[in-house]
Amino acid sequence: MKKTQTNMSMNEEETFDNRKMASFTYVFIILFMVLFGYIVFFVINDSDKVLNNPANKRSEIWAKRVTRGKILSSDGKELATTQSGKKGKDTRVYPYGSMFTPVVGRTTHGATGLESSENYELLNSNLNPIDKMVREFNGEKSPGNNVVTTLNYNISRVASDVLGDRRGAVVAMEPKTGKILAMISKPSYDANGLTDEKFKKLTKTSGDGSVLYNRATQGLYPPGSTFKMYTALSFMQQHSDYDSFKYKCTGSTGTGDGSIKCYGGEVHGKVNFEDAFAESCNTAFCNIGTQLNVTKWRELCEDLYFNKPTPIEKIEKNSSRFRLDSSTKKGDVMQASIGQGDVLVTPLQNIFLASAVANDGKLMQPYLVDRIESFDGKTLKSYSPKKLKNVITKSEAKEMNKLMRAVVKRGTASSLYYGTPYKAAGKTGSAQFQSGSSESHAWFVGYAKMDGKCIAVSIVVERGGTGSSAAVPIAKQIFNTYFG
Repeated sequence: MKKTQTNMSMNEEETFDNRKMASFTYVFIILFMVLFGYIVFFVINDSDKVLNNPANKRSEIWAKRVTRGKILSSDGKELATTQSGKKGKDTRVYPYGSMFTPVVGRTTHGATGLESSENYELLNSNLNPIDKMVREFNGEKSPGNNVVTTLNYNISRVASDVLGDRRGAVVAMEPKTGKILAMISKPSYDANGLTDEKFKKLTKTSGDGSVLYNRATQGLYPPGSTFKMYTALSFMQQHSDYDSFKYKCTGSTGTGDGSIKCYGGEVHGKVNFEDAFAESCNTAFCNIGTQLNVTKWRELCEDLYFNKPTPIEKIEKNSSRFRLDSSTKKGDVMQASIGQGDVLVTPLQNIFLASAVANDGKLMQPYLVDRIESFDGKTLKSYSPKKLKNVITKSEAKEMNKLMRAVVKRGTASSLYYGTPYKAAGKTGSAQFQSGSSESHAWFVGYAKMDGKCIAVSIVVERGGTGSSAAVPIAKQIFNTYFG
């Protein structure tokens, strides 16, 4: 009997030990799976951020072993390169001075732009391990990989030349792919030989005059009449009978300090929906704005990335703002309907609706890096176009194209119609930026098509006056270059 009890006790102890071992095994497996899952997540989502972080000390080690690679335009121009001097001292060189600085960035005084976001790629070498060892043994550096951008040198040069010494920004993009072909921001600065003294002087310029931020992605401007694209689209979505809209413009609406006038005191008389858009009638659009469900209007804008991060990677950016709600006063709604008041946009975000219209309602993710190449030209990694969403239907895109085409045929951008082989469409804008001032920023947002090719642009010229006189000529030169 005692022997049987002893055997039972031993079996119970063995069972308990087995359960204990199984529990430890399960816990270990779960911890292993969590760790494995985190590693996968890190590699996919966060590795580039950590490796490219300026605080990552590994960059300093790599820089001692690898000659920083080149940043190239899509047509093969060197936008950033490295010159090796005596005693292994490297100097980063930017052959085109200040033209590409807002995008390409700098490596000193806090890395910015692609120099920062592509730091790991530029300091990584695809040279075979044996050659690396031989070079290291001989005190020589290995050649770093090159970053090939989507930027087109010729389009960028033309955009920069035509903008000239004026402040502002130009963005050019392929609606079908999302490739950024040009991104110009002025004033800019030359990152060559950027000493402590020179950088200190640059930091003294702040606010509207700052050269250290990229106006194309960080500048926030009132959109003026270019915002009528959003107002018109929302009106079309909320009113199926929008084609029957009629309005008599007397040149102003409202009373006293709250009155809103058409630009330059113009009186448009009787207008329909298309007339109001083509001739940019402020009073008609104030009337349209008061007929909108503000919540649905805001939701449309948010579908096009207002009030949320702009969907572009590898570069610094700010978010556009449209924050009206059902409690917003009528006067503020009227101001917003013509792109004034509290509405603010970046030039990059302001290209989205035009691009979607040009692409049958599909909005592609804008991107700046096309591929990573080894020093001898072999493709190591490539980036493909990605659709963000269908922001509008194909029929809505067709109707918006009709409105934007009318602006070119008989409205404020008619210089894009006569004598041009391509079909252009868009919207001009003159945005007042200071209360009580008659000065305005000049805008043009639109696109052009020919022989299956398409390019979209967003252009703002600070204190430029009217979009037709200051921004449209820049668009025309870009279109001529792209299709030439």
